[in-house]
Amino acid sequence: MSGWNMPAEPPKKRKQKAPKRAKGGSSGEMAWGQQPAQQAPPPQQQLPPQQPPSQQPVQQAPASASSANQPMTWGQPAVREAPGQRVSSHDPDAGPIRAVPSGDRTAAEAPRPSGGWTAAQDGWADHGTADAGVAPVVRTGPSGLLLGEGTHGPVSIRLFRKSPTRLLLAVPDYVSWLLAYRCISLGAHLSILAQDPRRWRGLQEAVQTGGGTADMLSQGQVPPAAGRPYRPSVVVDDADFYDGIQQPLGPWQALLMTSDITSSSAVFALRSCEMALVAPFNDKVGENLRRAYALNSHQIKQCQNLQDHEVVLAMPRRVMKIAIPPTKMEYKLLFA
Repeated sequence: MSGWNMPAEPPKKRKQKAPKRAKGGSSGEMAWGQQPAQQAPPPQQQLPPQQPPSQQPVQQAPASASSANQPMTWGQPAVREAPGQRVSSHDPDAGPIRAVPSGDRTAAEAPRPSGGWTAAQDGWADHGTADAGVAPVVRTGPSGLLLGEGTHGPVSIRLFRKSPTRLLLAVPDYVSWLLAYRCISLGAHLSILAQDPRRWRGLQEAVQTGGGTADMLSQGQVPPAAGRPYRPSVVVDDADFYDGIQQPLGPWQALLMTSDITSSSAVFALRSCEMALVAPFNDKVGENLRRAYALNSHQIKQCQNLQDHEVVLAMPRRVMKIAIPPTKMEYKLLFA
């Protein structure tokens, strides 16, 4: 078969199947294998361009004559934030805007407190911080009626209070004058009941000369029934016709009662008084004070050997020595 060539067999023709049509399709649908025709997008509604919130125009309020140079804007004010801080402006009635640290959310959103910690920009006062953990305390010096200088510093007593106070005086006359005159400096009214008015006439004139009020009461006259917080009453009992222990007293009123505590009957008088001023000091006086105020022998021994201008202040279970010299002004007004 090498010498001749056989005719080539023509290739068989393959039948091409018609493309399947989609179910429910119409004559207008595209055939299988054809590229889909590009359809135009539906027309969109044109909207005006929207500006960022920071660039939106702010309607300005009509400026008055006083704010012509500083125009005001409605809405939130535009305030630049400092690095690491944010601005709190949640309360338009809270006053000036204050800058707080960015991490302190409570300080920025909490309402203004009436006191305590505050911001310096708002002009609030700083009364303590929460870190301290201790409430602020205001300390003052000794309050009350200043008597004099004790072993550990100035000594004062609360002579005027809501309940009446009785003070027994067994001291020289100048100490009684000083104590009564210092009561006048607290605004007290002085009522003197004296067996011998001449002993107290100089004190009455000095009080009236200095602008105070003092009355010299005789037998049959009665002192005020009570005092007031800013107008206390002090009564000096130096008369036999007046018994300060038995007479009732009112609030904001004090009784200065002179007595001799060397007698055995002085124990009852001492127990009827809240405190006593004594000078000079001897064994009989010490024994009466021990019995009246429940003092021990060591306390009695400390009160011996009083120096010039020293007196003993005694009260239940307490006793001390106090130096009561007159000041230069007191000496000039009372004894010069």
